[in-house]
Amino acid sequence: MKPPPFEYFAPTTTAEALELLSQFGYEAKPLAGGQSLIPTMNFRLAQPGVLIDLNPIAELAYIRRGDDGSLRIGAMTRQRQVERDPLIAERAPLLRETMPYIAHS
Repeated sequence: MKPPPFEYFAPTTTAEALELLSQFGYEAKPLAGGQSLIPTMNFRLAQPGVLIDLNPIAELAYIRRGDDGSLRIGAMTRQRQVERDPLIAERAPLLRETMPYIAHS
């Protein structure tokens, strides 16, 4: 089954994404990984009129040490990045080890 028609936007900044979400309100759904949203759209369980793809927003994909020494992982950071990042290996080795076992297979 195919999803019903929808508009697609791919903003490149968080400001653009927030503007689109504000503009379209509940009609819009953010698209991050798509592992849950796309299948539910294919079965027509979710029928958003607008998809806002967050993948092009580079500022949301990062791994860094915070000013307070904490570990910061951005919302759009890929699991593969987490699995291979040296800072993760140093600060959160168990998190790194679990990455191959997370998500749909």
